[in-house]
Amino acid sequence: MAIVLELLSRKNIPLKHYKFEQDYVCVGRDFNNDLRLDDPYVCPSHMLVAIDPESGLLMVNDCQSTNGIKINNKFVTQATLSPNDVIKIGRTHLRIIDTKAPLPRAMPLSELEENLNWLNKAFLAVCLSFLCISYLLLSEYIDSVKEFKLIAVLPAQLGQLALFSLWPLSFAILAKVVKKESHIVNQINLTLLITLVFYVLSLLQKIVVFNVNPGAWFAFIEFVIFGILLSGFIWLSLFIAFHQATKRRNIIALSLSFLILAPLFTFGFLNTGEFDSSPNYDATLLAPAYNFTKAFETEKFIDNSQRLFSKLDKMKKD
Repeated sequence: MAIVLELLSRKNIPLKHYKFEQDYVCVGRDFNNDLRLDDPYVCPSHMLVAIDPESGLLMVNDCQSTNGIKINNKFVTQATLSPNDVIKIGRTHLRIIDTKAPLPRAMPLSELEENLNWLNKAFLAVCLSFLCISYLLLSEYIDSVKEFKLIAVLPAQLGQLALFSLWPLSFAILAKVVKKESHIVNQINLTLLITLVFYVLSLLQKIVVFNVNPGAWFAFIEFVIFGILLSGFIWLSLFIAFHQATKRRNIIALSLSFLILAPLFTFGFLNTGEFDSSPNYDATLLAPAYNFTKAFETEKFIDNSQRLFSKLDKMKKD
């Protein structure tokens, strides 16, 4: 009968398995132990896990350790072990594994995970970064009413891109801590791709507003599209970073999206009034590059104005 011990994290996440084809296992910090633990709170010879020759049961004995042994959060000096019992010595957690218990079936591979493998390319990150910076510089050039100087503008745009990189870096660090895989390239490429999508939508928004001047319904559609993209982005970031149940991932993604969107919506709503006695006018010239509609001729504009004033005079008389 083999003795199998599973090393756990503090959150009971399996880290490593140890299998011993013998009837006893000496556990401690000393190098002569069968299982050596690099834990300063574990004694050189801390405990002995052995199979009782008479009953065949698995037993644990405390070897007069300083900090003792806990079995399922209860201090013991000697105890009979059962499968899935968790032994705590020092700050180390070990679980007893039943080698005779049938293992569950393999988890099915996720098609989405396979489809996201194309994000794991460093060259793609370089290309997406170049596209994002190019868009920022082009947008700055088009919107600028002053002389455009690349040296003066480039640091700010690079800083903006570096600020966006904090999101994938934070997810990569958490993933490295939780499941030992950072997927940093995937996270960076996903963030750059979504950022590029937001840039394109921002450009389309400028074009529509400049040419059509839509009403409040357009702002609502903008908000809905932004919310969907943000939720999808957070969902994919969680999918790449952690192994989670779909329901839990959905709840976290929607909650984070709400926490981000709610203040933005509230701030925008509170700053939108029906009437302002002292309006502030923005004198910035809109970029002609965004204009796709035909400009009115002067004579046509005057005729339309006269027709409008005539209509107002008629309404006053009535």
